[in-house]
Amino acid sequence: MATHKLPPLHALHVFETVARLGGVRAAAAELNVTPPAVSHQLDKLEGYLGAPLFIRRGRNLVLTEGAHDYLTEIRPGLEAIGRATSVATQRSQREVLTIAAPPTLTTMWLMPKLHSFSSLYPDYDIRLLDRMTFNPDERGVDVAIEYRFEADPDLVSVQVLPDELVALTSTNYAERFGIRSVEDLKGATLIETERRLTSWKKVLAGQSWLRRQRFFSVSYSLHAFEAAARGIGVALGNRANAERMLAEGLLCIPFELPPETVPPAPRYFLSAVSHRQRQPRVRAFWDWLVEEAAL
Repeated sequence: MATHKLPPLHALHVFETVARLGGVRAAAAELNVTPPAVSHQLDKLEGYLGAPLFIRRGRNLVLTEGAHDYLTEIRPGLEAIGRATSVATQRSQREVLTIAAPPTLTTMWLMPKLHSFSSLYPDYDIRLLDRMTFNPDERGVDVAIEYRFEADPDLVSVQVLPDELVALTSTNYAERFGIRSVEDLKGATLIETERRLTSWKKVLAGQSWLRRQRFFSVSYSLHAFEAAARGIGVALGNRANAERMLAEGLLCIPFELPPETVPPAPRYFLSAVSHRQRQPRVRAFWDWLVEEAAL
């Protein structure tokens, strides 16, 4: 892969500042340097590029056409470097606990509980990533809540939640369609979650009317919960994930699924690489989450 020599980063920063503020003096004031120092950096960059960067209009400096195009290309990179530097600086000052988890579990179950962990451990910053399973080669992740059938033998893992499957809808929808059993779903809209491994089509596989049923498909269970709460239809979901919306009356469970209709489902495992699991911040989260899941 070909590589290209990069211009001095400081000169690029000065160039962007002058372009944004429209003058050397204003840029010098923001950068806390002298105007000649700013001019020197501009001269250096012009020498590197072999082209002028600005033309003077009155008291202001205006980008040349070529410099305008150049700035448009490099500005996202400068902003990305600034963001990355800010994150790296913060991490050097405070410990960051990076947690990977499925998005629905994060939004519906974990997020409402995290304030108690933060209260117990105020010195840890928290970073959340959307992942269904944990890739041990992803070095930036400390600990993960995985959605899988069996624990990964190469990780330290403990089951924290089952995938207790329930039917979910709004009370109004259940009453309007008289939904009290599986048979009553005939004619109702069934909300399917594409990322869910257990679907209505599997649960209702023996029903002759299934092929004529109306479906409403979404990507994640959190979307399915919202659709069900708004009276669009009946969703399948994990009871623990739905507990907040059930408690608030936004969702109800119109009937319990017959056990014989529910195929084997994945479970939620708390997992980490062994050496990371022994780190104090990971150990603190591990013990806290196991206790929360048991409540």
